[in-house]
Formats: sequence, structure tokens, C-alpha cells
Amino acid sequence: MRAALILAVALGLGVLPAAAQAEDPKTTQDIRCVIVGGALAQSTDADLQSLGRASLFYFLGRIQGRGDTDNLDARIVEIASKMTSDDLKAQSQTCGPMFTAATQNLQELSNSFQQHFGDKAVPPPK
Repeated sequence: MRAALILAVALGLGVLPAAAQAEDPKTTQDIRCVIVGGALAQSTDADLQSLGRASLFYFLGRIQGRGDTDNLDARIVEIASKMTSDDLKAQSQTCGPMFTAATQNLQELSNSFQQHFGDKAVPPPK
């Protein structure tokens, strides 16, 4: 009982290494999407390379935005080493729509700026 209490307190205080703590499911999914993006970036097709690089930026940004970057390289390597090509294909079915939605949101934002400011540049911050 005492050992379980100590373990619970250690997890709660974050004194155990990141590997011993449960990964946030959103971060795990984003890491898997980083891996999919990395695979696309290594394609011989220029369009897939571009898509892969852009999705890498997007999903890394999501992880960084949550501030969940401790041991990120090691976590990416660990998860990637467990993924098969079938896993990559299945994961791309999740990552693709997420990335598409984000690019559509960005396009809508761009259209709003265009409607508001027209051909003028966005005014610089004061």
C-alpha cells in the first residue's frame, strides 16, 4: 500500500522520468502524425515531400503548443520503431483529415483578411 502511494505521489509530482508517466493521447497521436509526415517527406514525389514537410511543421507545432517537448526525439524514435507500414497507412487516415481541416481554417482566415483589408497589406502592430 505504501509503495503504491509513493508511486502515485511521484507520478503526480512529475519526478519519475517521462517514459514512466502516461503519455497524453493527443501528443501520442501527434507524434504518430509527425512520423507519417516524415515518411511523406522522404518520398520521391515532390508534392508528397511538400505535404510531408508542411504536416511535420503542423504536428510539431501542436506538440510544442502543449509544451510537451521533453525527450521528444526519443519519444518519436520509440513510437516510430513500433510502427509498421500498415500502421503508417492507417495513421495517415487520421492525420490527413486533421491537416486538411487546419489548412482549410488557414485559408478561411486568409480570405477574411483579404475581405477586410483588400489588396492593402495588414497594418503592422503598433
